[in-house]
Amino acid sequence: MKLADFKTYKLELFFFSILVILSYALFSGNDSGAGTESMNNYFWVPSAVMQSIAAVYAVFIAIFALSLQRNLDSIHSIANQLKPPLKIVSYTAVGSIYLNGLMLIIFSLHTPSGLKIELMLFTSLLSLVASLIAIVYLSMEMLSDVSGLKTSSEKYAHLSHLLLELESSDSSGQMELSSGDMELCVQALEDEKPEVRIAAIQLLGQLGSEQAADSLLQKLTDKNPRVREVAVEALGRVGDENTVVELIGCLEDKDKRLRLQAVRALSRLGDERVVDPLIKRLEDKAPEVQAAATEALGNLGSRNAVDALLKKLEETQTKGTPTELHIQVLTALGKIGDEKALDAILPGLDSPYPGVRKHSAYALGNLGDEKAVPHLIKMLADISPEVRNASAYALGNLGDRRAFTPLLRMLEEPDPELRITAVYALGNLRAPQAIDPLINMLEDDNPWVRKCAAEALGKSGDKRAIEVLVNKLNDIDPEVRRIAAGALGISSEYRD
Repeated sequence: MKLADFKTYKLELFFFSILVILSYALFSGNDSGAGTESMNNYFWVPSAVMQSIAAVYAVFIAIFALSLQRNLDSIHSIANQLKPPLKIVSYTAVGSIYLNGLMLIIFSLHTPSGLKIELMLFTSLLSLVASLIAIVYLSMEMLSDVSGLKTSSEKYAHLSHLLLELESSDSSGQMELSSGDMELCVQALEDEKPEVRIAAIQLLGQLGSEQAADSLLQKLTDKNPRVREVAVEALGRVGDENTVVELIGCLEDKDKRLRLQAVRALSRLGDERVVDPLIKRLEDKAPEVQAAATEALGNLGSRNAVDALLKKLEETQTKGTPTELHIQVLTALGKIGDEKALDAILPGLDSPYPGVRKHSAYALGNLGDEKAVPHLIKMLADISPEVRNASAYALGNLGDRRAFTPLLRMLEEPDPELRITAVYALGNLRAPQAIDPLINMLEDDNPWVRKCAAEALGKSGDKRAIEVLVNKLNDIDPEVRRIAAGALGISSEYRD
């Protein structure tokens, strides 16, 4: 709560009560008379405090006047806005001056005890501190409110609010900032608090504003490592030619977290120039950077990275226990889809580790080489359900009708996930003999299986599917009804 939010009548009562108590405490229990000369050593303290408070109070009044002068058009409303802090500061200054004035009177007329002298001097200095805090704090607050300046805390709160609005926006990140908010965001990049700079960078990155790229590039040399990381991430969203060059430079940074963010950012930008620098990161000292570089090369889909990935695959195979990196290399090779990776991936189907067999099957499905079909059909009998599922999915991607009979047997699997994948794969074969089995799957007790069967029949374009799909418009599951309606539309497109 701000000091200016206090009710003024409460402040008046508070200061009045304090002054009465202090007046009584200072005048009670003092000896009058001859000891006055010994008090001369202490006169300067309350006197100096009074002068200091008076001087600082004069500065506050000057700030008050300046605030009014900056808003001549709305002088009345601004004056009302500034009255509460003016009262608080005035009460504090007057109370402190009154207290120190009493001390001067006491030191002139009485000889307090040593303990009381120390207490009075401490109280005098405390009153000075209280006055300074009130005046400085409320002066900054006053100028902030009137001139539109914001403290670091206010900037952070405002930027955080904008981030929340952006995340909850239905426009999927297309929200536009007002000119004032954009100006504040850019200014906040130079704030002394790192959390404010981070919030501003995140907001600019989420907005994807290319106009902010130059400002974000400057944050790559920020003294705070977390700010640099967030700046790299944001630049990956903004993206332009200059951004790529700067981010490639970040791949050589000593901080592994910054290198990791740079790899991820370059992956988003999708520029062909980043392939060779990312290939070098396959030998990075940090395993997480190697893994991120592997994933990035797979996402980029450049065939120039195949040889380096095949070499990395060979290295990881010699280590015995499969690592996450080994699986990611398999996945990356599958995404790129170069047929020369076939011979390197096939041995993974014989691995003793289900995870390697599964990802090898997925990779073979993505390669699109029909030479993998017999090997994948064999894997439909694997002991691991995950491997069988991956193999069926891969065969569906390849669309080779040699897989029809093995996939047909898979429709009897007790696991609904396996039946769903088998339905998907059979639908992709576009084999006329698959229509009747798919029609039968419309009566499966699992709604997800029925949905996939309806979609597969819609893609087939076979006239036999129309009548059963019409019947599924009355299915008990609303999603099945929706898919059936969509499938009928798809079926019509194929017939046309």
